Amino acid sequence: MPRQYRRKINLKPGADQGTDISHKMASYRQSNELYRVLVDQAGVGIFVTDGEYRLININSWLCSMFGYAEEELREKNFVELIASEGLNNGYELVSNLKEGKKIIEELWCRCKDNSVFLCELTINMVPGGRLQGIARDITKYRQTELALKESVARYQAVVEDQIELIRRFRPDGTLTFLNSAFCKYYGKDMNELLGHNFMDLFPVEDRETVKGQIFSLNKDNPVAIAERRFIRPNGEVVWQQWTNRAVFNESGQIVEYQSVGRDITNQKQFEQQLKRSEARFRAIVEDQIELIRRFNTDGTLTFVNGSFGKFIGQPVEEIIGQNFTTYIRADDREEIRKKVYALTPENPVVVTEPRFVDNQGKLHWTQWVNRAILNEHGEIVEYQSVGRDITAQKKAELKIAEAREATERASRVATLAVIGGGIAHEINQPLNAIKVLAETILYLYNSRKEVTGEEIIKNVTNISRQVDHIDSIVNHLRSFLKYSQSFKYVPCDINEVVENSLSLVNNQILSRRIKVIKKLEAVLPVCGCFVRFEEVVLNLLMNAVQALEPYQQEQKEIIISTWAADQKIHLTVRDNGPGIDPEIAQKIFEPFFSTKDAGSSMGLGMSIVHSIVMSSNGTISVANNPGGGALIHITFPSC
Repeated sequence: MPRQYRRKINLKPGADQGTDISHKMASYRQSNELYRVLVDQAGVGIFVTDGEYRLININSWLCSMFGYAEEELREKNFVELIASEGLNNGYELVSNLKEGKKIIEELWCRCKDNSVFLCELTINMVPGGRLQGIARDITKYRQTELALKESVARYQAVVEDQIELIRRFRPDGTLTFLNSAFCKYYGKDMNELLGHNFMDLFPVEDRETVKGQIFSLNKDNPVAIAERRFIRPNGEVVWQQWTNRAVFNESGQIVEYQSVGRDITNQKQFEQQLKRSEARFRAIVEDQIELIRRFNTDGTLTFVNGSFGKFIGQPVEEIIGQNFTTYIRADDREEIRKKVYALTPENPVVVTEPRFVDNQGKLHWTQWVNRAILNEHGEIVEYQSVGRDITAQKKAELKIAEAREATERASRVATLAVIGGGIAHEINQPLNAIKVLAETILYLYNSRKEVTGEEIIKNVTNISRQVDHIDSIVNHLRSFLKYSQSFKYVPCDINEVVENSLSLVNNQILSRRIKVIKKLEAVLPVCGCFVRFEEVVLNLLMNAVQALEPYQQEQKEIIISTWAADQKIHLTVRDNGPGIDPEIAQKIFEPFFSTKDAGSSMGLGMSIVHSIVMSSNGTISVANNPGGGALIHITFPSC
């Protein structure tokens, strides 16, 4: 080397070089401390052993995992930490490591308190025969995994047992799961369907609609229900209803779709039949001349037909939403409302006859058949009514009632004509007494005999009593002949009715040599009209008299009886005359039917008797006595 190129090398360290080494050492210590902190906070147990497998380096996580202090755990043999039942596995581990294998093994390890846990060990051998490893407690993980498997098994069993169709598919449409019901429904093996696109199962013309409905699902609207049609291989069209749900990952992205479906073909067919039926029903209802309405439990009208609107005089649209009582006369509303709302599942129908005043102020009578509509629980959910205008009928009934009353009055006059002789005799008796008393007073006055005031007062008092008797007879006749369309119903003593009736005809009966036998027992009162009951007894007595009059028999009898039995009051009138022909027994209660000459009877007596008995909730029957003669049997309920 030329001299000019030689450089003198100073081997003595300088100040800058020493400073650099100090910095590097400090950096190493800092790095080593940082490494120690990271190892302690790693979240897993980390360890290093010597050549005899004694633990020489461990982190705090390992100490916590086994429940030892660091000083206690250090110097322990690694194999000793493995539970006794797993010691062979521990030695096998060491054997495998000697052969240069890296292992990952799950072993049961024992803590200081003698409890065990499942540990995942990742171990490899480093130079010097030492072991370096990571221990992870996986007990809870494995328990969770086991519970998950059991849950999946239960879910799988439930899903497989379902008759509903269940499918799962990816966002690209690939089927990932199907239950047995799904495969059976489509008539295919599961392997034929899994991995294929679920859209292939829909008709081509429906696929875009299906895509739009399913793939529009998002986190705000994760569920949608849709109805689909499906064409079977044999060409049969069936309907399905699917509930589709989007499944999201933790990032909110759709990772899968799950659908549950069922066959609704029968339901669809039923709905179509129902629509056709409703259309036919509506056509029938609209063509009816009857008035038809439906209203809710609060009275709000939900439907009326055209005839109803025409009758009311308003468009149907204006009527719907109104309360049904709006179209009832104000003073009838409360009564109608009570009757309708008294309906029950046991008694679901009631007939009402409210009045209605139209826009011109004209009064109409209507008759409604109201029915409560029940749900499957037996609760009333609606009411339906069918009505008709009965104004003409009501007017006719009123005229008939007036005519009937006039006829009955005429019949009573006719009855009076029959009993007139007896009444004249009843009046003649007090008149004769009055005449005798008056002549006595005149005789005493004319003979100029001295008459005491006491005797005069006695005679005048007797005259007054006889006048009262006549007045009583006249008032009785007035009440009997009184024209009235309504009668006051009060408790009546049926025995008193019999006695009063006999007082009017007793003379006629005796004059015809007919014996009257009374068998009157104490009975409870009967609710009705006293005068009308008298009319019943009088007609029965006079019929018996007329039946016996032409009959040739030495002993003629009329037996009138009353008694109580079966919570009813019984009245019978029987005679020992010729009896009643069975062929005409059922006709005697018909108006204007008579077996007498046309000029002698109007044929209304027994018809009136029947009407009075029925209006008092009674019964009447006709029969013949076993020994001869007719028997009329009447029953009344007691008050």
